[in-house]
Parts: sequence; C-alpha cells; structure tokens
Amino acid sequence: MEHLQLRIKDIRQETTISKSYFIEEVNGRNIQYKAGQFLTLLVDLHGKEVRRSYSISSTPGVDDTIFFTIKRIENGELSRYLFDELKAGDIITSLPPTGRFTIDRPESELAVFISAGSGITPVFSLIKQLLYQFREVKVLLIYQNHNESESIFGKELLLLQQKFATRFTLKEIFSQPIDQNKRSQRLNNNLLERILLEQIKSSSVAFYLCGPEPFMRMAEFTLKVMKYRHEVIRRENFFASAPPPPFMTDHTPHRVTINYQNSRHELEVAYPQTILQVALHHKIHLPYSCRGGRCSTCTARCTSGKVKMSINDVLTPKDLQEGLILTCVAYPETDVELTYEMVEPEEGIQ
Repeated sequence: MEHLQLRIKDIRQETTISKSYFIEEVNGRNIQYKAGQFLTLLVDLHGKEVRRSYSISSTPGVDDTIFFTIKRIENGELSRYLFDELKAGDIITSLPPTGRFTIDRPESELAVFISAGSGITPVFSLIKQLLYQFREVKVLLIYQNHNESESIFGKELLLLQQKFATRFTLKEIFSQPIDQNKRSQRLNNNLLERILLEQIKSSSVAFYLCGPEPFMRMAEFTLKVMKYRHEVIRRENFFASAPPPPFMTDHTPHRVTINYQNSRHELEVAYPQTILQVALHHKIHLPYSCRGGRCSTCTARCTSGKVKMSINDVLTPKDLQEGLILTCVAYPETDVELTYEMVEPEEGIQ
C-alpha cells in the first residue's frame, strides 16, 4: 500500500483539546476516501515509527478540502506530539484512507448515531453524507459530552439541525453543562432507552456507535435488550490493545502465500505468531495500524485455506462469508493464500 505524503494546509481549533487538520497531497493528486474512514499516520517519534489512526471528519462531495481531527489525550504520547507540534506547511506520512465504518447506500429510513466525545469525528462525516446525499433518510444523533465547550463540531451540528430541520434531530447530553438551564445528565441504559422510545417511529432503523469502549458496550447492551438485531448495529473502535492468542493445539507451521502489490510471497507461520507478525519480520510491508483486530487496516481476502482470528470487532458476517480476514489477529489452521487485490476501498470523491 503506497504511502501518502500530505501537506497541512490549515489547522482549525475545534475545542481547547481538539483540532482539525486540512490537508492536500503534496503532488496535487486527489485523495480518494469514503465518509467514515480514517487515515493512519506514520510518525518517527524518538527514532521509532509509531502508527495511529485518526478519523476523517470531512465528507466527499460535501466538503471542498479533506480534513481529519485529533483530540489531545493526556497520556497519549503521539496525540500530544501532533497536537502541540504540527503546523501549517508541515508534511506528514500516511497510509491511504481505509476503514469499514461506512455507508455505501442506506438500507434504513432512519440512521441513529450514538456518540461520545471524539467519537463524533467519523460520525460527523457520515451524518453529512446522509443529509446531503440521501434525502429519503432521516438522522438522529445522541451525543454525550462533559459540557458545551468540549462538544467537537457543536456549532456545525446546530447549523445542520437548522438546515435539515425535518430530517435531522440532535440530542446533546452534558454531564456538567455550562448553561444552568440545561439538565446535568449522563447517557445510561435508562436514558438511552427513553430517548429511543420517544424518537423512533419507524421499524426501518440502523444504529452507528462510536465512543469509549464502556460507552459503546452500554449502548449495544441497551439496543439488544430492546430487541434490535445485531445486524443493524455498527461500531467504530478507536482504541485497541493486542488480544491474547486463541487456544490452539496445532503449533505446526503452515505455508502462507501472500499476493500483495503485484508480488507473491511465501512464508511459514506457526502459532502463536500471527500472519502479520511473520510478514513484517520478513520485511513484507503489509498495511496495518492497531494490531488489535479493531480497525480493519490489515484486512486481506483468504482465497484458500482456513484461519482462526482471536478477535473481530469490525468485519461483518457478510465480510467473513466473502473470505475477509484481519491479518493482525489471524493464525493459519491450514496452508492458506491471501490477496489484497480485492479489498481496497472503492473510489470516492475529494
């Protein structure tokens, strides 16, 4: 996967601890992407390459310039560095946009987004896509923050609510609101269920969750208690730790054939090493980011053989039926062949 060289054109302060970075490819080429996808930045920090993914908040066909958003995390070494040091004119290296938290064509009359904090960054992109490009779809956003000043895109969301008054409903919830006329609330199972019962009048609905892991677990549990099917619930995971390997009694090396960038590589992979670990050890520079089975950057298609994944928080049942796997958490159970030729994102618009 070819690396991109991106120039920072402009920086916009969103809140005291979040900024949006407007970018262009240094040679003027269009950056193809879909609403809801992310960029994986490759940064040399203290002599070591560090990779982090940041959501694209712009929307192809709606925004003139592509931009991504970073929230400064107090214990996040890279986010602090980028937030404090990046300036207009700087050039950064990135993998091409990727990610499966996307909507190719809505299959529901109502899209419900449940988000907290910086989880709004891909959600903002998707909401604009639906409102501007799919007039038959209504949108509900339930958005949790500490207070109004920490609401990323708060002003833009209010403008969207005014512009699309008949189609977009915004429910902002603040645990410590600045405005004394607003109630202090934290989204929990009871409050979420009450809002959904009040707002949802259609049986044709899809849910999109993005926020801290405990927040999404709460929301997903509530939806399941309300009898919504797993197939209508999508999640985007920002943080991932390496999962423990699955229990496997077979430690026999298996041949793994990888077709990538017009080259064919053959490796032997044995548990407890993953396919990605062995490939990187052999200097095969496959795409990856989180190494935790949650971002989809490392997705490949298994065209023959069988693998076992220790975790999968991103591939849908349809993806799995089509042979897609996450190489960062995949262990071969037989000889396998993988290809990256068919899993690149479809072309979007800058």
